[in-house]
Amino acid sequence: MEQEFTDLIRSWQGGDVAARDTLMELAYARVRQIAAQAIHRSGHATIGPTELAHETLLRLLGADASWEDRRHFFHVVAAATRQVLVDRARRRCADRRGGGARALSLEDAAEIPAAAAEEELLRVNDALERMEREHGRQARIVELSYFGGFPREHIAAALQLSVATVDRDLRFAKAWLRLELAG
Repeated sequence: MEQEFTDLIRSWQGGDVAARDTLMELAYARVRQIAAQAIHRSGHATIGPTELAHETLLRLLGADASWEDRRHFFHVVAAATRQVLVDRARRRCADRRGGGARALSLEDAAEIPAAAAEEELLRVNDALERMEREHGRQARIVELSYFGGFPREHIAAALQLSVATVDRDLRFAKAWLRLELAG
């Protein structure tokens, strides 16, 4: 499966549109699973896993397809999923702020938990961006774990680290994020 995936990537990079379509069909179930996990972890209930998976794949289809292999492809999927959620949260928060004071309807009241989750997602994303500048590896591990839903063993293999190092980095990152978000 790994080699077939890599071969399809290479064919797509060579201009084979059929390879692109086959690759997307093979990847779809896992991309949707990543989307569902990201929604669950982020509390971003204003988008469904299918819609998030579709938006993520559309971004990937517009990219330059410079992935090395299956593992790299799915790491890019995790990053793209994060970006779709963040962009969507930013848009929705900007829309809410731009409306000024208004009466709160029952429909609006139902969106309050979603709005809080979106604000929190933006805060976490901002903190992760700061972490990337100071502690790049730990930020990448958080992204793969939190937005990609990848198990520690997968992250360790992908980043050529031991599982113990991934565990240590995750503990560090969680503590760092907790302090950053509290301050």
